[in-house]
Parts: sequence; structure tokens; C-alpha cells
Amino acid sequence: MPKLKNPLRSPRRNHVLRRTLIGAAAGLLLGASQGALAQSTTCPTNFSEQQGTLADGTPYGMRFPANWNGLLINDLDYFGARASARTCYWLNRGYAVSGTNRHPLRSFQYDPAQEIRNLLQVADIFSGTYGNPSRIVQYGHSGGGFVALGMSETQAHRIDGVVAGCAHEQVPLMNQMLDGWFVLQKLIAPELQITHFTDLTAVPALAVQWRAALTAAQATPIGRARIALAATIGQWPAWSSPAYAPPSLQDLEALQQAMFDTAMLNAGQPGGQSRFMSEHAGGVPPASPRQLSWNTGVDYAKLFLQGENAYTRSVRELYRRAQADVADDLAVLNTSSRVQADPAAIAFWSEPGRTVHGTPQVPVLRFHTTGDNIVPPQIIDSYEQKMRAQQTHPQLYARTLVQAPGHCTFSAAESAAAMETLLQRIETGKWPSTRPADMNALASSLIPGSQPRFVEFRPVTYSRPDNAPPATR
Repeated sequence: MPKLKNPLRSPRRNHVLRRTLIGAAAGLLLGASQGALAQSTTCPTNFSEQQGTLADGTPYGMRFPANWNGLLINDLDYFGARASARTCYWLNRGYAVSGTNRHPLRSFQYDPAQEIRNLLQVADIFSGTYGNPSRIVQYGHSGGGFVALGMSETQAHRIDGVVAGCAHEQVPLMNQMLDGWFVLQKLIAPELQITHFTDLTAVPALAVQWRAALTAAQATPIGRARIALAATIGQWPAWSSPAYAPPSLQDLEALQQAMFDTAMLNAGQPGGQSRFMSEHAGGVPPASPRQLSWNTGVDYAKLFLQGENAYTRSVRELYRRAQADVADDLAVLNTSSRVQADPAAIAFWSEPGRTVHGTPQVPVLRFHTTGDNIVPPQIIDSYEQKMRAQQTHPQLYARTLVQAPGHCTFSAAESAAAMETLLQRIETGKWPSTRPADMNALASSLIPGSQPRFVEFRPVTYSRPDNAPPATR
């Protein structure tokens, strides 16, 4: 079909254009039977492709299908996903895809604001090459989900909606990871490092040391209790390994073993996934980390009580079996020296594009895996608390959870269902059902033979959603 032009792409689009040009995308979904929508996940061959490098050294690319229907899906991780089943599905549906790769020096120069600028530049290159899209959806996982959330708040004149998968918020995430690691350090291995990293090459050796310390602790009753305490206070998911099914919350031994497995996975990057990258964001020299995390003023007894009820019960029982009192360890935590945030780091992460405020201006569908040890699903509540504080209109936001272990381990069918759900919201102004049964039915209809895993899940109240410690607010 001919390319769809939209000369009114910025700053605002013509309302009639917005209602009519998406036909083959959301419009078909509204008018056709679900069975007729099934598409292959085998990559088509009838598309054109462009690749290049932006001025800051970031690679970019785009794929333009012969049957383009006007929709562009932009993704921070385009390169890693361009041959994935979900991207092939989208190309078969007539959706164009574009985006970037992570910057080659991202570990030393992380800046989500620059990533947003890059993604907007890629969208401009696409328009200059293939014509103006009728819709642009920002899609992303992890850091890509974070920039998508940010774009929903600041780039409503450039995008029409967002699908944010397993999205982090850098400061709340690093604080969440710090809380669990603080417990492990103070109660299990006080000699081992969890913050203020100056040498990225030293992290693998430190990971080995941490795993040895955790393994030794797991061999003792009090060590097992303390590992469970760390997972509970950090609000880390017990289940994160694909090696076994989710443990029963009533099976104490299985639940604690799962918590240990999560801690061992997390130990691959002590202090939290990409702690080094976070402490050196913006190009801070390796010898001078800027600390974005803090636990000054944090009451760990209170954080313990805010944990998942089944987790807190298991911790109390594990301490009882170890003939110890959890209150004693909580007192140790509350009287231990604390980690303080660097005001320069807080200032950096408070800038537009580097934080989010809970104020989306376009529809946002957020989805997450329940067994994500890298960006635990409880972080969803951080954003929702901000939305409530800002009195954000709830009709712009929806969320759904996928029961799966690991970070961003969505299937193509689950990603497809998330995208089509968002497109329905854009087209009609109302969210279709995001109940697990309905999401699973939609995913199965889009990719027959798939086994989608949408599930009912309500995160517990997230402990520390703030972007800055009290002294700086």
C-alpha cells in the first residue's frame, strides 16, 4: 500500500488524520475477528533496511516493510531485536521498526536524556527516508522501558504511545538494590564491597567472592534467615530462575532456596545490576564515582514490615529455627553506618530525561515479568505512587504482568498483545481489557500455538520511590 504521509507530525497532529491513517494497525484489530489477525514470526524478506551511526557514536537502524501501514515502532534496543520473533511479527503486520543500539561506551557515559535525543533523531531520519509515520510508538525493555516512560512525559508532540517492558527508574532501582545488599553486607560479609566502584574490571572477581560468602551463609540456619531477610527488605522476587517452577509461598524451604538463588544471580553484579554504570553516569571518571543511592534516614524495621507478607512470615520462622531474633538483626542494620547520596549525582538524575514524575501525556502500557531479579516488579509501584501524588489521569496508564523468570523474558506473543492493546487505546481512547485471561486470549490469537503467561499480580507497596533523599528535597 502507498506510504502514509503526515505533514502535521509536529507539534500536534490533525485529529482526523490520527483517527484514520492507522487502518491496518489498530483499526483492523477493532474490526476483524481475532483469528484473522494471526501473523507469522518468520521474518519477511520484502523490506528495506538502513543502518548508520549517529554523531555521538551510537549505531542506528530501521526496517521498512513493503506493506507499511503507517506505524513506526521505535526501540532503544533495535539492533539486538531486529531479527527477533517479535520484530518479524511486526514487519509481517506492516509495522516499520527503528531504533538504536546501546552506545559502545555506555558503561562509562550512561545518559538516558541523550538516548532520548538519539531516538528522536532516528525517527527524523526515518521520516526523511520513508515518509512521515501516521503513528509512532516508543517500545522498550529495561533501560529502553525507562526512556519510553520518560518520552511519554516529555515528547507527547512526537510520539503517540508507549509500551514499557520491565522498565527501571534508575534512582529508585539502585536504592531498592542497595537495601537488599546492605542487609547482606552488614550481616553476612561486611568486608565485601557493594557501592562506590572505581574499577569495572574488578567486578567479576568481587562477584566470585560474594557468591562464596552467600554459599557459606546458605549452609547455616542463621545465614539462610539473613538471605531471606535481604530478599524481603530489598523486595527482590524469590523466583527468578527458569530451572524450576515458582515455589509455593507455604513451602518454607523451597521459598528460601529460591531467595538464595535470586541472591546468587544478583551477585553477578554486586550492589545492583549496572551499579558501576549508574555511579559513573554522564562520563564521571572511574576514580570518582558519584553516589546516586542512599539509606540515610531509612528504618529497616519498617522496610521489613512493608515486604511481601509471605516473605516476612518465612523470615520470622527461619530466625526462630535458627534460635535467633530478627529484631536483633534489624537493630544492627538501623545502627550501622549508612550510604550517603552525592548531591551532584542527585542533581544529574533529577534533570529532564533522566527521571520520571508519574505524568504521562500519551497512553502507556507497562508490562513486567514477575521473576525479574534485575529490575524487580515491585518497582512498578514506584511510578504508580508518583502518579497518585501528581493526580495523574488514570486513563492514560495500564499495566499487566507476565509470569516468567528473568529480566524482560517476554515471548513474541506477549509483546504482540501488549502492542495491540496499546494501539486499541490510541485508536479508541479507551483501554481494552488487560485482565490476564483476555491478554492471554489476545496473544494466542495473534500468534497461534503460543503459550502466553499473563497473570494476576499486584506488587506490594514499593518502599522508596523518591528521587532524592529528604535533605535535598
